[in-house]
Amino acid sequence: MNHQHQPPGGQIIDLQSTAPNRALTGKYRRNGKLQSCEPCRRSKLRCDHVVPACGRCVRRRCVDQCIYHPNPLTQVRRSRRTSELAPLTLVTSTIDEGSVNIVQSIETSRTESPSIITSQTPLPRSTEAVTREVHRAASAPPLHLRDESNNRTGRQFLGETSYVSIFKDGLTHCADLTYSHAQKVRLSHDRIVQGCKALSFLKDKPSILRMVSRWYEICEDEGCICIEPIMKEWLWGLGMHHGDVLRDQNPEKIRRLVDLLWRNTQTSLIFNEKTTATQWARLGTGPNIRWEVIGLIAALAGQCASTPEPSDRFSKKHDLAHPSFPRQMSEISEACLSFTRECEVLGDMYAWLLMENYCLTSMIKGESSHTTYTQSGEIISTVVAMGLHQGVKAEDRLPFFLAEVRKRLWAQTYSAEIGIASFLGRPPRISYRYCNLQPPLDLSVAQIVLEENELALALAGLDDNGYNTAGKIQRVTWTKTWLGCAPEREAILDMALGQYTQDEIVRNAGDIQIRSERYWDGLPSFIRRVRDGPLDVNGKTPTEILYMTVMRQAFRANDLLLQRILIRKAGATSEKLIHIASSILKDILLMSQRHDLGALFQTDIAALLAVQGMRSAAVIAVELLKQEQLPVYPKEPLLPRSQTIQDLSVFAARLGAIDPTDGSFAICDQGRKVITHILDRILSPPAAPDRQQSYRAPTVPQDQHQQPSQMGLDVPMSDPAQGGCLHMPGVIDPTMTDLNFGIEVPFLGADNDFMQWLENMDWERPVQ
Repeated sequence: MNHQHQPPGGQIIDLQSTAPNRALTGKYRRNGKLQSCEPCRRSKLRCDHVVPACGRCVRRRCVDQCIYHPNPLTQVRRSRRTSELAPLTLVTSTIDEGSVNIVQSIETSRTESPSIITSQTPLPRSTEAVTREVHRAASAPPLHLRDESNNRTGRQFLGETSYVSIFKDGLTHCADLTYSHAQKVRLSHDRIVQGCKALSFLKDKPSILRMVSRWYEICEDEGCICIEPIMKEWLWGLGMHHGDVLRDQNPEKIRRLVDLLWRNTQTSLIFNEKTTATQWARLGTGPNIRWEVIGLIAALAGQCASTPEPSDRFSKKHDLAHPSFPRQMSEISEACLSFTRECEVLGDMYAWLLMENYCLTSMIKGESSHTTYTQSGEIISTVVAMGLHQGVKAEDRLPFFLAEVRKRLWAQTYSAEIGIASFLGRPPRISYRYCNLQPPLDLSVAQIVLEENELALALAGLDDNGYNTAGKIQRVTWTKTWLGCAPEREAILDMALGQYTQDEIVRNAGDIQIRSERYWDGLPSFIRRVRDGPLDVNGKTPTEILYMTVMRQAFRANDLLLQRILIRKAGATSEKLIHIASSILKDILLMSQRHDLGALFQTDIAALLAVQGMRSAAVIAVELLKQEQLPVYPKEPLLPRSQTIQDLSVFAARLGAIDPTDGSFAICDQGRKVITHILDRILSPPAAPDRQQSYRAPTVPQDQHQQPSQMGLDVPMSDPAQGGCLHMPGVIDPTMTDLNFGIEVPFLGADNDFMQWLENMDWERPVQ
């Protein structure tokens, strides 16, 4: 007959549980050594301190007698009824059907009497099953789990050229060499103090929970990567088990909680394809609470703090809307990351924390910050070490929800890296050439956590390419769609940074456009309308409108960057570049006028202005200035003077309205100054002879007709040998040979370098 035993102040052990529990008793003798179980102690035999049953008791088939008594020489009365015990905080974690694991909270008194709790569903267990399910105490050596049906965190990807590949090729049966054991961290006084400081923000837990909940309401149940059902379970377990400790901040109990956090973080999670989202989440909360979870709570609270609260009463009462609050949450998130790094446990929760912390840092310091750039590099290193760049495979034996979240994590990591690399003009730190770009399914967060028949019904609602058939644009829709275009952005970046001849540039540009159009034609109609037609925002939520805008501008940005390269390296004209930049700027201005989006997505709107808006406005401002400097002003200019000046003025005003605490403020303020200076230059030009308006047909050089025509770019070409000049048909005097007027415009390169050139340009220098 199987029983459960509760040592005083220790852990309630369910001997029938088939799930590994990561909450260790941590009971020590007076001499500092771990306690032995009762059978080993009485027999004076060496115990390996495994719970719930040591290896010796498993081999001797006396598992029901293997208990760890904290006071083995003390007689304990058993007449006391279970209902008379001090209140316990319990969590139930069901891993396999018919098995329940109950673990005691950190708040349980150490003087409670033991009790016997009879299992509701007793099942016979074999000795082999018990051996597979046990786990070691904190100071015991690692025990290799022989059950290959289980997954555990800590495995590192080692590829074809690694030593592991050699062993696998030469040996039929090879031990698992990809697993990295957790680093045993000595809990010094400094680490305990740092942990106590990190937990202090949860003293006002209801306010923090409200901010996290509100963030999910704004984002419609999905943060950057941490999905709401998992976070809800984490918050429930944290409040149920440790709510009083966090509220009272009792030094002794807080130290015990910090000790528990360190011990749990040093252990790996074990799960298989049958593990549900709730079961997986409970491996990181309650008695299994980990530093990764604490850091994720702080990171999401910090992201929400950047969004104004609709009611001032909440902000005044709790003082959480102060500009310093996001930075405080960032410091706590960074502290939890440093704790996790010391434990060296590589897993999904750690990768989630890296991603959410990166999002918070980009909000505070901006995309161009070196800190943000460094953090994105750590995310890349982590996902590659986890093997996510090779895609999710059937032999990984992952739960469905976790497999989909891993696909989303990898897609967002790769897409963000390509976006940052093109924004800064730097080589990408990861390439699609070495990756399996496995797109996630276009399912909502609520759908990926479904099970069996309900999940099958949700999958039936997708088309052949994995897109939803309801026509809804959600975050995963954008992620899935952009993953197919990001390789083309990488190819454009390769052309910009690489050494190619003119013929190679023209040929590669044509190939990029052909592949892009082929990919675009294969997308669902509701996504194609986002790029080709006007934005239909009727009946759309603010979140959906934001994703539609980002998707639309990202695709156009590919075309804009490609045209800049053709102008610089192949001598193309600027008509198409101006047309693309004008359409982008028009959409950005319309989006910035929507107060509902500005209130909910203040940081995202600022990022759109700083990246997509600044890039297009810079092109238009420079082209307008060059148009104004033409000695013969065109009768039908490419940029209507009055409308263009109005648009640039409105855009400069939008840049000036950015909050100084926003991470994009520095770039926006710099761009505002440059655009204002250009407008002043145009509206107040130096005294010059009156220009005549005329319209002359240009004389086309004979060799221009021999330019390559196979690229199919619909962009007229000019002779790049003539100083890289811009050839504008119908508006240029045939005697002009240098339309840059002595100004070397860096059409190619990082946006930051481009803006820096504009700011440092000597506009008062007479035109040559």
